[in-house]
Amino acid sequence: MSTGRGVTIRAAVSRGVGLPPSIETLTLDAPGPDEVRIRVEACAVCHSDLSYLDGTWATEFPLVLGHEAAGYVVELGNPVADSEGASEPGLAVGDPVVVTLVRTCGECRACQRGHDVACTGDFPIASKSPLVAADGDRIPQGLNVGAFAEQVVVHRSQVVRLPDDIEPLAACLLGCGVLTGAGAVTNTARVTAGDSVVVVGCGGVGIGAVQAARIAGANPIVAVDPTPDKRESARGFGATHVVDPVHDDLSATITAATGGPLADHLLITTGSPAALDGAIELLAPMGQLIIVGMAADDVTIEVAPSWLAAANKSILGSKMGTIRVAQDVPALIEHHRAGRLDLEGMVSSTHALEDIAEAFEEVWRGDVLRTVVLPNVTATQEQEAPVPC
Repeated sequence: MSTGRGVTIRAAVSRGVGLPPSIETLTLDAPGPDEVRIRVEACAVCHSDLSYLDGTWATEFPLVLGHEAAGYVVELGNPVADSEGASEPGLAVGDPVVVTLVRTCGECRACQRGHDVACTGDFPIASKSPLVAADGDRIPQGLNVGAFAEQVVVHRSQVVRLPDDIEPLAACLLGCGVLTGAGAVTNTARVTAGDSVVVVGCGGVGIGAVQAARIAGANPIVAVDPTPDKRESARGFGATHVVDPVHDDLSATITAATGGPLADHLLITTGSPAALDGAIELLAPMGQLIIVGMAADDVTIEVAPSWLAAANKSILGSKMGTIRVAQDVPALIEHHRAGRLDLEGMVSSTHALEDIAEAFEEVWRGDVLRTVVLPNVTATQEQEAPVPC
């Protein structure tokens, strides 16, 4: 249970658009009721983090980013008793966990309907960040987590216990990237065996979608990306066809792969505006365009409503893969343990916290599927560690 005392941690603090994060010493409050303090072993860099840093999305600075994390429980806040006086069985100190950005109150209209990503509940941690700078100012947790830090405090609903045989380095990808891509296939698109699936963008989210489509029995699975290495990676993770959108005819590839029809499901997993151009025209009648990647706030698309209705096509948004944390994370864990979902193979590189700027640069350049920051490993230790497979 909580000691009621804060701890001192190191964290990567972002203080403005275009500025590299600085490694600073902060105070982390003790967890409050139904909150958990976690030692962060691994936190993957998601492009959503960088969208704040390059000004694509507006935010207030300073803040600590990082939201795709895994680690170990080090302290528990006192649980809030339910109406009958009983507390939900909780975690134990020392438990391995994955951390997501999705908080759920369990009581609002969205939560009652199983729509975790649309929760409207109030959380004390949302109005009072547990991170305190040396000058006494509180620093927000980017995307509800702030895991580019040695430790975090998050709400209990954001945490799922891991089996002891899964390493945090692999498990952290379940906090956002793989969860979002797989959820878009399973929950939003509801892909079934024999469906034709096109995935545009083969980063971490896209590869998560490709793997989920394979698990669902989709055929063909067409992966689209301008980077040759990412196209080949997609093929290795289950894509039956790969396309260079700059030089190849995507429509011709889809029709050749399906024997005539266009796509049943087309998932845009990148925020690039170019990925949306003409996407609706690649759908078969009854087809779905699933917008997963978050474009800049001013990006729009044009669609002729009558043409959309006549072909019975649909456009769906997919925030975080429409996931239900308590159900979807354990399901993906079991796919991983059974060998159906490869997480280790998606980790391209690792970096110590003090080298986080280099990790960001890798993601900006598009060199990696997922690069992972190890907040409690020094640069020397990271250099001596085995290269991820």
